[in-house]
Amino acid sequence: MPIVRRSSVTGFVALLAAAAAVVCCLASSASAYGGSRTGYLRAANKGAKQLHRWWVRGLQWYTPVLGGTRNASLWQTVPIFEAYAGLDLAQPSRRHELLLDWFAENAERFLNSSLEPVPGFGNRPDQEGANKTAWFDDNGWWGLAYLDAYRATGNPEWLTDAEIAQKFISVSGWDTTPGRPGGIWWNTNRSFYAGESLAGGTLLSARLYALTHDRHYLDDAIKFINWGDAWLTDPSTGLYARLRKPGTYPDTTSAPTAATTPIGTAQAAAADRRALADNPDEAAKLEAAGGGSPPAGRAGAASGNYPPFAPSPMPYVNGPMILAHRIICDQTGKRSYCDRARELANTTLRVYRRFWMGPQFDFWYVRTMLEFAQDDHSENWYGIARRSARSALHKAHDRQGLYLRTWYGKKAAAASAPKGSLQLHAANAALFAWMGALGR
Repeated sequence: MPIVRRSSVTGFVALLAAAAAVVCCLASSASAYGGSRTGYLRAANKGAKQLHRWWVRGLQWYTPVLGGTRNASLWQTVPIFEAYAGLDLAQPSRRHELLLDWFAENAERFLNSSLEPVPGFGNRPDQEGANKTAWFDDNGWWGLAYLDAYRATGNPEWLTDAEIAQKFISVSGWDTTPGRPGGIWWNTNRSFYAGESLAGGTLLSARLYALTHDRHYLDDAIKFINWGDAWLTDPSTGLYARLRKPGTYPDTTSAPTAATTPIGTAQAAAADRRALADNPDEAAKLEAAGGGSPPAGRAGAASGNYPPFAPSPMPYVNGPMILAHRIICDQTGKRSYCDRARELANTTLRVYRRFWMGPQFDFWYVRTMLEFAQDDHSENWYGIARRSARSALHKAHDRQGLYLRTWYGKKAAAASAPKGSLQLHAANAALFAWMGALGR
């Protein structure tokens, strides 16, 4: 991996300063932009230019909240990656390409080469050490953002980074314990299998197969789907579910003994508690995944007291899975994957009448369904995205014109986000960027 060029950081700071001077000339309210593609792109550019508000020169990185002093995490900054990629695809320009390449290059600072058995992207920039907790779902989102950067710029380095993320999920993330049927862990503590890891890993594998035609990517995608179909589906909807703990399968013969468990359940839970205490942005994922019911409090989510199987069919799990099925169908000609994609998509129309998790989560459903809509002749999928984006244009901005509210105008706490959240602002900007890139 190349060393990040600090000169590019210095140049970017100057670029941010110049961009900031232009922000005042834009409309102060996103509602003035309307719901057209041009309006979405104006809102996206405004949001991108405002990101300097979270930049900390001493860190040479972003901070999670306005006025913060700590480095923002991978999960907190992936919406910036997606906003820049969407803008460069929608409005190709030298400025947008520089922004995207600068971010993608700095995103390599998250690579933890000490992770075993293979390297992967950690939770903080410049973090090294085999004992550092890394999240497999985050590697999925990071890898997908790198593929979007590759799609926009054609830079093969970004394709390589996406492949690193996929290998980390496939090799380190897959449970190979004897007696178990597999599954993708949430993180390297190996306490439970997560729908988010399944979704990001499956779509990343399917996309890499479509780009490279390397058969092992297709094999991984199908393996992940087969496991999810058997062990991680919500029986009431048929959609992909939230989590499953090892040893909780209906077939008790697949339950491992303590001797075959790579990390004891108690040890894994304790490791998770420590990791979540240090990374509240990851704990917030558990808080937000209430499935439409009142979510558990942050303390309860961080305690590791998860049910053995949580069926909540989260939008940001099912959108990527739908698109992955469609890509496999298109690449292999196996119509059963198209049929399953349409079946899942039709179900989401009924289940997701209103999104509950927050823009940083629900963006991934809208983003993937926008792409699904490109190959599908139904207006339904684009309609979901359009309703969300139009609402966000009118309601997501605060009095300062920052996108610090949900798509429905609720404050950050309703999205399990802190006040002044970088992630919330960037996720709204990313939504507008991809409406501009894939909208009609």
